[in-house]
Amino acid sequence: MSRRVAFVAANFWPEPTGVGQVTWEFARYLAEAGLEVRVATAMPYYPQWEIWPAYRRKLWMSETVEGVQIFRSWHRISPNPSTITRLLHEATLALFSLLGMARALWRADVVYLVIPALTYAFVGSVIARIMRVRRVLIVQDIVPDVAIDLGMLRSGTAIAVSRWLVRHTYSAAHEILTLSAGMRERVARQIGDDRKIRVMPNTFDPEELVSVPPDRNEFRQRFLPSGPDGSFVVVHAGNMGQKQDLDIIIRAAQRMTDDTAVHFHVFGDGARKDAFLSRLRELDLGNVSHHPLQDRAMVPHMLSGADVLLICQLPEVVDVVVPSKLITALGAGGMILASCARDSETGRILRQNEVGLIVEAGDDEALAEAVSRIERGEVDVAGYRARARAFALETYSRDVVYGPMARALLADR
Repeated sequence: MSRRVAFVAANFWPEPTGVGQVTWEFARYLAEAGLEVRVATAMPYYPQWEIWPAYRRKLWMSETVEGVQIFRSWHRISPNPSTITRLLHEATLALFSLLGMARALWRADVVYLVIPALTYAFVGSVIARIMRVRRVLIVQDIVPDVAIDLGMLRSGTAIAVSRWLVRHTYSAAHEILTLSAGMRERVARQIGDDRKIRVMPNTFDPEELVSVPPDRNEFRQRFLPSGPDGSFVVVHAGNMGQKQDLDIIIRAAQRMTDDTAVHFHVFGDGARKDAFLSRLRELDLGNVSHHPLQDRAMVPHMLSGADVLLICQLPEVVDVVVPSKLITALGAGGMILASCARDSETGRILRQNEVGLIVEAGDDEALAEAVSRIERGEVDVAGYRARARAFALETYSRDVVYGPMARALLADR
């Protein structure tokens, strides 16, 4: 008899970025290993913060994708997320998902409850406890700390309720998985015990993220001009949300308008996209372009074809999150330049392993100067790229991270 694995995750396939993407990759890996996988989730809405057209006007639906059975539920969502709309989103999703959760958890051996969707994970944990299913939390963001640190959650009542939900969800879990050592320490401080917490980082597929040479690189052929202007490409790709300091890109670009070879390309969508585009129009910057998220097949071309890959974080982002774009950038062997706090998880990984450059969070002058140094050939780009790829293969390869877990689950049959 096959082992049954359930997921309770507000974000899932076909969402192309963030938690939905990495949760899908984990679920698909387990299904390919021979486990029966079922998922309770929302109608896809991220990163646009509105339900995708193909999934509108439905309260519930189910589908099976690559061996993974998915139970979806309607939820209230707003393209301009605020504290109230986020709370409505989580509350309506939890309510309408009760049946889907029960179907996903029926006779499951283990359930993976994915946070940051705290209310959703809490309700899933309660149902799993009633159905006597082993509960494993996957903590992708430290909630509510990240929302408090970034000023996204200010209500004293909401903070108190969130902390109560965290304590009870954490205490009810048999095991807690976090993305990094820093996140593990933060969770341990919240529950006063670290014995059931271990690190499971996000992953990448080494066969997908391969370096594509310039003569076959579709990204460079499509997005670079034929002349020298704009031929040095600086890329920021992924979610355009609150944690990403998108304004620093604009300020750095303002400093570099005289260098016509450098062009900033921002690929993505999210809650802060409209504000970013409004600022671009206001300044009329010719060396910054915005593009929608690209097809998955374009990702290895873009990551290896960019001269610089940007990771921009607000200074408040320290040990509460590890961006999934960092893992893919490392896996692709990209030349990474991060604007982040030096003691953040991103800063620690790049600094300790010498796999990317760091400038202080919010320092647009230092960011512009670092781009110029790379452009002038003053940085050992080949060395950084080689170390990034080697480190990622050793640390974040999907088989390295998920393989032992899948084998352990299969061995218990």
